[in-house]
Amino acid sequence: MKNTVIVHYHSRRGNYFELSLWKWRDGQWGTDAHFSRFDSFGAVANLSYPAPYFLSHVYVSVKSPHWTYKTADFRINRNSGIPKTEVWIVDGDDTLYYSRQAAVASHAYSRRQPRAFDMATNSQAFDLKWGFSGWLGFRYQKEQTAFRLWAPTAEHVELILYSSTDEKASVDQVIPMERGTGDYPEDHQKNTQGVWSVTVSDDLNYCAYRYRVYYRRRTFNDTRDPYSLATTADGRRSIVIAPEYLRPEGFTVKQGQEAFWRLDNPNQAVIYEMHVRDFSISETSGVRAENRGKFKGVYEEGTQNQFGDKTGFDYVKELGVTHIQLQPVFDHHQTFDDKGGYAYNWGYDPENYNVPEASFTSNPHEPATRILELKQLIQAYHDAGINVIMDVVYNHTYSSQNSAFQLSVPDYFYRMNADGSFQDGTGCGNETASEKEMFRKYMLDSILYWVKEYNIDGFRFDLMGIHDIDTMNLIRAELDKIDRRILMYGEGWDMGTGLLPEQKAKKENAYQMPRIGFFNDDGRNAVKGAEVYGSFEKGFVSGAPKEDKVAKTVLGSDEFVGYITPSQVLNYVEAHDNYNLNDLLLELHPDDDKITHIKRVELATAMGLLTQGMSFMQIGQEFLRTKLYPTGKDGELTWADKERAMNSYNAPDQVNQVNWRHVTYYKPTIAFIKKIIALKTETPFFSYETFEEIRSHVYVTEAGSGSGFVSFEIDDLITLKVVFCIFGKRLQNLRVNDIIVETNKSYQQNGLDIENLTAMVLDITK
Repeated sequence: MKNTVIVHYHSRRGNYFELSLWKWRDGQWGTDAHFSRFDSFGAVANLSYPAPYFLSHVYVSVKSPHWTYKTADFRINRNSGIPKTEVWIVDGDDTLYYSRQAAVASHAYSRRQPRAFDMATNSQAFDLKWGFSGWLGFRYQKEQTAFRLWAPTAEHVELILYSSTDEKASVDQVIPMERGTGDYPEDHQKNTQGVWSVTVSDDLNYCAYRYRVYYRRRTFNDTRDPYSLATTADGRRSIVIAPEYLRPEGFTVKQGQEAFWRLDNPNQAVIYEMHVRDFSISETSGVRAENRGKFKGVYEEGTQNQFGDKTGFDYVKELGVTHIQLQPVFDHHQTFDDKGGYAYNWGYDPENYNVPEASFTSNPHEPATRILELKQLIQAYHDAGINVIMDVVYNHTYSSQNSAFQLSVPDYFYRMNADGSFQDGTGCGNETASEKEMFRKYMLDSILYWVKEYNIDGFRFDLMGIHDIDTMNLIRAELDKIDRRILMYGEGWDMGTGLLPEQKAKKENAYQMPRIGFFNDDGRNAVKGAEVYGSFEKGFVSGAPKEDKVAKTVLGSDEFVGYITPSQVLNYVEAHDNYNLNDLLLELHPDDDKITHIKRVELATAMGLLTQGMSFMQIGQEFLRTKLYPTGKDGELTWADKERAMNSYNAPDQVNQVNWRHVTYYKPTIAFIKKIIALKTETPFFSYETFEEIRSHVYVTEAGSGSGFVSFEIDDLITLKVVFCIFGKRLQNLRVNDIIVETNKSYQQNGLDIENLTAMVLDITK
């Protein structure tokens, strides 16, 4: 690899002709290098550091011929996936800058522009001056289309129209745009001074476009519209499409009481997570070959496995879940396999937030098709009485330098360090800045678009702790105006340093975010244990003394975190991240026989569903889905196979696909989980809406540490007794005909001798 670095150097004295560079990398002696050209900043050098692999960092300094002058030694950090790294050095400043705007704000820069980096370091002042609350993107009419782009730091912007929607189509027109003249810092509806606009008098239906944004006379970026609603197949050009072309037959948007499928009590939710490709890519799905791995495969009816048992959409409808949660279905970064097909990707690397993903459509080159097919999917589930939740990833973008945000307003939409580098609390190369007015607006506009245009019923926020509390509460308030039953929940992990602890939308701050839910990892770890980056921990179902934590989970988990209502708690024991429940228990209990293993899975799943709060499970959890795909000699499972199963975001289909044969193999387990789901969704006893109600009706009767036994009673219209048992035990004064649902079938006549690994619900009403 060349490991290319572009170095810009500014001399306060303006003397460049005697200067050169010294470049080196770890373990090697340095070599001379030279500047090759000049720009408005100073001298420019194009350096390469040849190596047989990607170099995460290299070194450089600027010097005179005999080393009578020398700058500091600069370590240049490089990000994988970016072909070249660009840095700026200012004579007299020992900071290495990764942004020109940060560099020209340096005190040592001879033509200093002190406000040049305000969008990053003084964003409140920047927002006050430049913020805008009107619409952005395009507004189509048959006679004309209006375009708006917020780009306050641009010197000039042009609208580029292309001859067709092909991703390689030639330029048809280049049209200058005008900067707004409204200077109203106190009224951002009128504050158009940072907005560029133009109206084109023509029918632009199915017209591809981009913006050319100039920052200096000869420096510009071409960018797709951040507010794109449709794009070319590669996602690099935006497309105007008339609204009437985007409404499939039978699709209707319904809110409020018309949306009969939505739940008045969110605590009765059982959310079923799925990935579009995983759902039907296997031939065991019975889905037609042309629909496998596509939007159409998620709602194809009449599918069966080879044994004649229902699969896919028909199976989900009979399971009894209230919601499906789709892993990212917005347009994300595309990679391709050796045959030119779309390679596997979970989708947590956003490109175009308001555009459905190309790889899930039957025709990515027809820009409306993916929109129509996703809407048809949503309508099919609504007709079946099932809600559809989107997994949204506003916390970072796939690319830092080439995202539509960075190309249109450099250094604004992200949290930046003072040296112009990107903060990286997500671990994905960057983190967005929700506390800044225009990204907060973007998040809200995007969410409302999906609700109003696609009829989405809820949102799961990836790495929600990266976002700020005010933004999340604003989104919640705006959704409430449409329908209070639309769900909001997310990963409340504490990540990043760009916000103060009290500003983060993390679960410890749940008391500041009413009616926003959080994944309950406290309860998860208590029930099943955990696997995080290859480190394993046992839970209650493995015999660990977690009875006290299980008891707290049963009562709504407010003793873990200061939740305001039970609906802020999302109980789960399996999600797409980390090992599946089946795989974790195989790792923790390699000597279990098949029956014991199945009972352990059933017990953990039942515990996740029968605790107060909302419930969540991954597709296939109830039929022992596995991601363990052996590649070793003679079919052996290698450690690499296990690592891949723990984090399968880009693993092949053999790892991630749902094996629908399992619905035949594990029918008794599925039947048991169906009954548990029905108790959650069709009775009020496992879904109280306040902690006061829980304390009034639910009583933990046994939870001795190390006993392997937790029981609780629910005293309401009837009296229920629920038992979670690791070790066998005899229950006194109870009868077999008290049982509503259980995993164990072996009892004595004069009492209940329950086996180990049992979940049981009994009606003990006197």
